[in-house]
Amino acid sequence: MKTVKFYYVRHGQTEHNLNRRSQGWCDSPLTAKGLEEVREAGRLLKDVHFDRAYVSSLKRCVDTAAIVLKDRNVPVKYLDGLREINFGQYEATYVVNASEEFLRRRAIMDWKDVGGENLQMLEERIMKTYQQIYDECNDGDNVLIISHGTVFLNMIHFMFGYDISEYRRLCNDNDTILPVPNGFAAVFSHDEGGYHLLQLVGRDKSVLEELNRIKDQVRT
Repeated sequence: MKTVKFYYVRHGQTEHNLNRRSQGWCDSPLTAKGLEEVREAGRLLKDVHFDRAYVSSLKRCVDTAAIVLKDRNVPVKYLDGLREINFGQYEATYVVNASEEFLRRRAIMDWKDVGGENLQMLEERIMKTYQQIYDECNDGDNVLIISHGTVFLNMIHFMFGYDISEYRRLCNDNDTILPVPNGFAAVFSHDEGGYHLLQLVGRDKSVLEELNRIKDQVRT
């Protein structure tokens, strides 16, 4: 049975992140803080041998990959399939004091009718992309993934089977603590039995333990 391990890095903080603008397929440069977050991710991962890397084709992720993999000879593929959710006409909208319509759409993550995507489209795109990656890998490969925050937040549910509201609660999500931090965020694996979340980087181990307990309780 083939098993592949993934190391998930969210791009560093960008100017749109700092200014609280929605940022899906639009882009903005990494901030000074973002550059340091990415360098720290590189330091945390310096002893991990990567057989290959897959990177969102958006520039903030491309730039992140260049820093994390600096001076390392790792084959890299840039994939549109790893991009953030597309906000369509609402790209680069100020989240603070946003319109009721924007907030309504954000609550259900549905931008399909304004040139973007909805959660079903995101799930189908992400799952298809990871299956393609898995098919290209060999048993025992370590794979670096550089992608996005909203993508991983929703992978918590559709890939790993956890309740997102419980995840937010356990991570004490608020205006200062991101549900998915910039930089090195998680480790997970994939085998014939599915996807398995192994580590939430920077979180206490009890968070993942409790998520597993809740999931098992729901199953029974």
